Amino acid sequence: ISKVIIFVIVATTLLCLVTPCINATMIRHGGDDLKTFVEIVNGHGYPCEQHYATTEDGYILGLFRIPYGRSGPSNQTRQPVLLQHGLLDSSITWIINEPSESLAYILADAGYDVWMGNNRGNTYSTNHTTIPVTDKRFWEFSFDHMGWYDLPTTVNYVRLATSYNSMPYIGHSEGTIQAFIGYMHNESLAEWAPLFLALGPVGNVTHISNNGLRLLADLRADDLLALFGEERFLPTPEKLRTTFVDFCIACDECCATVIEFLCGPHRGAFNDSRMPVVSGHEPAGTSVQNIRHWAQDVRSKQFQMFDYGPLGNYDHYKQLKPPVYDVSKFPSSVKVALFSGGLDELADPVDVADLVAQLPQQSVIDWQKIPDYAHLDYVWALDAHEIIYPVLIQLIQQSF
Repeated sequence: ISKVIIFVIVATTLLCLVTPCINATMIRHGGDDLKTFVEIVNGHGYPCEQHYATTEDGYILGLFRIPYGRSGPSNQTRQPVLLQHGLLDSSITWIINEPSESLAYILADAGYDVWMGNNRGNTYSTNHTTIPVTDKRFWEFSFDHMGWYDLPTTVNYVRLATSYNSMPYIGHSEGTIQAFIGYMHNESLAEWAPLFLALGPVGNVTHISNNGLRLLADLRADDLLALFGEERFLPTPEKLRTTFVDFCIACDECCATVIEFLCGPHRGAFNDSRMPVVSGHEPAGTSVQNIRHWAQDVRSKQFQMFDYGPLGNYDHYKQLKPPVYDVSKFPSSVKVALFSGGLDELADPVDVADLVAQLPQQSVIDWQKIPDYAHLDYVWALDAHEIIYPVLIQLIQQSF
């Protein structure tokens, strides 16, 4: 897949050579594109801590914490809130924009103790207790494992670190699909995270129209990657950082083309001058097996566990076909608020409606439909702090 990305970059660069797409206003924003997560947060005047949580199967997950806002600490303890990123993303998604526009900063200034998780295999979670990242066994995971292990591990770590028994959970994209899995797999999560705020909620992906995943699924490119022995999707993405940042500074339209090919287009207003910051940290990578799982669900038109093939399925599940996730069994004690977009190519409006119809109706406390939002807008659009984030805070205040 790295060859596909290089092809897209080269093609769009050639396009830029014959079109006036260079934006002279694009700058490095104080070097945020090449700064670490902690350096970016500190640079805006906020404290930031890095933590590590180890899953039951040995993955060491990186977490970041903004314990309080720019007003400073207080004697009162602060309610923790956990934010979880989407596919090919990382915790950086919550601090991409300026403090007045990014959810993590807004929550910290509103008096919350903000925690941001990172799924196994992304930039901040490439360690294991026994398996090196260069071993193919490290990459044998998909969003099944993120729901079974990563989410409960992260939530429990925050509980123990803060001495709070429960917290609201905010997920975007893959951060929602692993939550639907996690809540059904681990009974404790309903008590630990009784409020689930889902941005771009994903379950069944029958109607997905995103160019990147649809192309992978239709051409069975995911199977070819596995056949050729590829294990990491976007191998060592950090090695491409400087080149991609310079590429985005020279041509923001070309940069947006690459980002949107991988993550889906945006429709809300973006801060285009922050595109070098995006390119300096995104995409964050995952496993080929995880991408294969997404592509399998697109082809099968079902929300199901990873398909290892008949023999592999029997070995893993004691049946020839992968089990299907039944979201009607989602715990009714968990309150769910969903935010979906009319132009979302990953969390398609038809699929979201199907998901909501299957959830226990006593669980669904709100469903906000934003007609002109696409998949990245929930976390990156400049008006998200006006349209979505006040509602999130209100729902949290009503529940905690």
